Amino acid sequence: MFKGIPSKRTAIIIATLCTIVWSSSFIVIKIGLEEIPAMPFAGLRYIMAAIFMLPFLFQKGHVQSIRQLTKKDMIVLVILGLLTYPLNQGCLFLAMSYLPNATVSLITNMNPVFLAVLGGIFLNEHLKGSQFAGIGLTVVGALVFFLPLTGDVSGIGIVYSLITLFSNVIGVIFTRKMLKTGNYPVVVVTGLPMVFGAVMLGSVSGFWDWIPHINLTLLAILIFLSLFNTTIAFTVWNVALQRLTAIEANVISNTMLVQIALLSWIFLGEAVTWKMAAGMALVISGVILVTIKGDR
Repeated sequence: MFKGIPSKRTAIIIATLCTIVWSSSFIVIKIGLEEIPAMPFAGLRYIMAAIFMLPFLFQKGHVQSIRQLTKKDMIVLVILGLLTYPLNQGCLFLAMSYLPNATVSLITNMNPVFLAVLGGIFLNEHLKGSQFAGIGLTVVGALVFFLPLTGDVSGIGIVYSLITLFSNVIGVIFTRKMLKTGNYPVVVVTGLPMVFGAVMLGSVSGFWDWIPHINLTLLAILIFLSLFNTTIAFTVWNVALQRLTAIEANVISNTMLVQIALLSWIFLGEAVTWKMAAGMALVISGVILVTIKGDR
């Protein structure tokens, strides 16, 4: 399963498909937060995702790869679990419980700026001039799309959003660094941090108190988020990271700004203005510049 490194075109396609799936999470999570608080919700999602991942980790070839991991490898995977789940995803749920989707998206999608610097330092993935221009377009597009922000701005919500932002940036660097060598199976690099992170997040979320209160709607939401949006999507995303640079993958993920707006328009009836459409065009233009010019 998920063997071999994909071509650049294939990597871009599957990464884009992942962002479409993840964009739907913003709609579904908002619905779920009406049924259950943020932390138990996040804990249940990732505990279930880890359970769905276990059969893949227990395959013979993957068990052998896990046994060959060094102590340093295991430490890195535990750190990845902490970054990706309690800090990134857990704080995302909390941020969304305090702030509108637009505010959270605006903050968390500023990561290309930081990845442009850190990718060059830690991954030796230096950008071309046109790629810097592409990053600039995505940032400007995000600002045009969302500003001025409306509604009350929660300070604690801003803090949770910033934790989500920086844990994501560092996590992408760690993941890309492991996967670009080709020495680690994608399922192992995805699955072990998921298990470690789910245990850490679950242990502080108090999810067990809410298990008796799960209704059919919430169960369907949890299965959708844990199986499709986490177990499958995270694994497929890491397949793409074998080929895409950290900044390319992250700029592709910024298309979620556009996707979330369109999904909100379709399913929640939220209007898309001309200013928002202009922001979308800038984001897409930036993505094209970064991904096409980055194909060496």
